[in-house]
Amino acid sequence: MKKYEYKTVSVLWRTERKLNQLGYEGWELVAVDGGRMYLRREYND
Repeated sequence: MKKYEYKTVSVLWRTERKLNQLGYEGWELVAVDGGRMYLRREYND
């Protein structure tokens, strides 16, 4: 079974740059709600 870790990030002025950096680190954007971005990445033991 896959395990994930999660992260929330406030939507900022430099959103595209921030998302590109997080994507490079393995984070995947899964939802946006009320000025918050919710991300996940697979957790490796």
